[in-house]
Amino acid sequence: MSETMTVTQLNNRVKTLLKHASVTNIWVSGEISGIKKYASGHYYFTLKDPTGAVAAVLFARSRQNMTFEPRDGDKVEAFGSADVYPQTGKYQFVVETMRRSGIGDLYIKFEELKSRLKEEGLFDESRKRKMPLYPRRIGVVTSESGAVIHDIITTSANRFPADIFLAPSQVQGEGAAKTIVAGIELLNRFGVDVIIVARGGGSLEDLWPFNEEIVARAIVASKTPVVSAVGHETDFTIADFSADLRAPTPTGAAALILRDRTEVVSDVESMMLRATKTLESVSRSMEDRLENLGKRVSLSTVMNEMYIRVMQVDDLSERSNKAMSLVMERAGNRVEMASSRMSSGRTEQWMEHKSGYLEDLSSRAARALRSVSDAASSRYGLSAARIMPEAIMSDMDGKRLALDSMLDKIASKAADKMKGCDMRMVAIGSRPDKAMEGIAERLASSLETASRNLEGLNPLNVLSRGYGFITSAEGDVLTSAGSMSKGDMVTIHMRDGSAVAEVKEKEMKR
Repeated sequence: MSETMTVTQLNNRVKTLLKHASVTNIWVSGEISGIKKYASGHYYFTLKDPTGAVAAVLFARSRQNMTFEPRDGDKVEAFGSADVYPQTGKYQFVVETMRRSGIGDLYIKFEELKSRLKEEGLFDESRKRKMPLYPRRIGVVTSESGAVIHDIITTSANRFPADIFLAPSQVQGEGAAKTIVAGIELLNRFGVDVIIVARGGGSLEDLWPFNEEIVARAIVASKTPVVSAVGHETDFTIADFSADLRAPTPTGAAALILRDRTEVVSDVESMMLRATKTLESVSRSMEDRLENLGKRVSLSTVMNEMYIRVMQVDDLSERSNKAMSLVMERAGNRVEMASSRMSSGRTEQWMEHKSGYLEDLSSRAARALRSVSDAASSRYGLSAARIMPEAIMSDMDGKRLALDSMLDKIASKAADKMKGCDMRMVAIGSRPDKAMEGIAERLASSLETASRNLEGLNPLNVLSRGYGFITSAEGDVLTSAGSMSKGDMVTIHMRDGSAVAEVKEKEMKR
């Protein structure tokens, strides 16, 4: 009867058989594929050649016997022994040390394509597109049966909401690259905000479709930004270099594209807080400005400015009188000096001519003064009704300068004309005193008219004509019935005093 044994007994017996010298302490040449390093420091990978493969393990203690870091595509010679792991019955080659024997064919092909595409500019950061801040439609190119699409959907559910659209494709094996390209092109036509090209980890051979040139060019030609999420964090493919963004894993791709909900809420709250603080700051600034403006336009300030302008008008009037007196005095002196050289024959004709000329000059001066005075009176009538100190100050300054300029021009023109008369006089008749007396009377009349117009500029004279203005209990000037309410206490200001009153009724004009 044949022997019956347990699975564990079988595995242990095979393990014993593998201690035969023919499979222990031997060198095995092959290419590393699908290498993974765990936190323990152990390496698990496959050693393969064109016709076969064997699982291999390099424990952390044996890594110290090597001078290089093993990686996918390395051609190596590994020293060790065949063994069986009893718990799983898995046959593997336990590596004690390794030495390089060359670079794998696939790895050489990978480096050549990478170098060529880089020279063409396909990997340039300047051509890569930015990810949308809040994508609403995300397309995924991956296998419909793998865990990748499930991981992406699960991760996105806890973040900013978005719709997920799958373009199924092969992710390994012959023809897989063409299906990946077809998926990218389909999602571009369909219209999404971002495309994720993804698959889980695997060996260099498993990931090779993502190293195909047609996939790299499809990613670059895409109108929609593309995220590459192929393999594990340590795996790099041509798709990673071509994409607009590389994610370490498919799950990481969803986390990179979609913002966390709590983060979005925090940002909104932060923006609201900043907006509130800004509004409060603007409000305080406006209150301060209004308070300062209220101080500047108080009744006492307005009245003080008005009194100052009245004194300036008085001073201007006195200066105009002096200027006209000086002109007349100089004219009289020149006439008297010339009279000693006069001949009686041409006196009357000359004096009539000069009298007409001076009368015309006086008339033009009077018209100019009257025009300035009328314009100023009109504008100051409106200003007095509003009691706006800025307008009063501005208009008074402007009219004072205008009057100063006009008086200077009158004095200058009169002096010039009299000087010309002095040079041209060859004879003066027997009636110079009478002619000059007439001229003096007309100039005096013009000056009197100008003085009356100047007096009309006095803002207080507006109050003398029966006008007044009203202020609130706080001293603010009230310019509209709408600014008063029934029961309000107001102050009525007249030229010679003021009175306090209560608003009994109010009627608005329509």
